[in-house]
Amino acid sequence: MDIRQLRYYITIIEEKQITKAARHLHIAQPALSLQLRQLEEELGVTLIVREGKQWQITEAGKALYSRAKTMLQDVDSIKKEISEIKEGISGTVCIGTSTICVSHLAEHLTNFHRMYPKVYVKILNGDTHYLEALLQQNKIDMALLLLPIEGDNYEMISLNEDPFVAVIPRKWESRFPENCISLSEVARQDLLLTKRISGHGVYEDILQTFKDHNLTPRVVMDGPDISTILTLVATEMGMTIIPKSEIHQAYDGKFKVLEIEEPFMTAKPAVIWFKDRYLSKAACELLKLLKE
Repeated sequence: MDIRQLRYYITIIEEKQITKAARHLHIAQPALSLQLRQLEEELGVTLIVREGKQWQITEAGKALYSRAKTMLQDVDSIKKEISEIKEGISGTVCIGTSTICVSHLAEHLTNFHRMYPKVYVKILNGDTHYLEALLQQNKIDMALLLLPIEGDNYEMISLNEDPFVAVIPRKWESRFPENCISLSEVARQDLLLTKRISGHGVYEDILQTFKDHNLTPRVVMDGPDISTILTLVATEMGMTIIPKSEIHQAYDGKFKVLEIEEPFMTAKPAVIWFKDRYLSKAACELLKLLKE
């Protein structure tokens, strides 16, 4: 049993079909089937039960998959660590970020690039649920997202809290000449809100705040991407409630921002990463900047 065989096996399980796995690995299907048989013979167990086109992973197969994933993550970490010793701070930092938190990252990333120009930065966008999944799959080094989170096996840097504001199309300015708005007035408007794909988040907290004031908002749309929400607000589909920091120069002139008169919730952004998982030197340096 070697690393190559384990990679093959993991791909078979994740693709759920040997034909698809062979295509993904760019090898012939008979050769991949042979590797699977040799692995089963060496271990003395059946890993996958095959019945025609249907197959099912056995308990032994599940155990091997779990251990193999951990082993390959360790191997990849070793390669990164040795490479850093040889080349200094370089390589790639992969960051997952919620679209509602991007503004908290922008200035830090610019400073980081100036300090470490050899480091390539890759960004993946998604909501909190999706970003936690990427962390668990070891596809990102860290995630910038809004609390709360579901897991408890993370290290965390809490960033400055961000007040929520109401955002209206600039064309509505004559209807709302003041710089603030009451929740009762917001509740009478068509409302577009960001919402996680799964789990409790800002959407539910906003609705609860209205409920606490005996109000029922007229929500006409929700979605996980703040840029989509703002694009539709600009076309006068309705208004939204988002963290104040997310209205920046890119949207200059398209919106008017209104403070909410009543005490309202604040966004709680944070950077999280897995406890006891290797982080590259480049990722550690970026975390240092985010702590400042």
